[in-house]
Amino acid sequence: MQVSQYQDLRVQRTINSIYDAFKRLICEKEYSKITVTELAKMAQINKKHFIGIIRL
Repeated sequence: MQVSQYQDLRVQRTINSIYDAFKRLICEKEYSKITVTELAKMAQINKKHFIGIIRL
């Protein structure tokens, strides 16, 4: 998924990484069982950074 709303390439890459990690995790386990920590780890980003990106 491309996010064109944000001009900064770093933000776009981070968001795309989160989406990709979510797609992989949703195939492995139920939605309700996915944690922020797991998602951030699979996306290879810091948990605090993940929360900051989600708030955008």
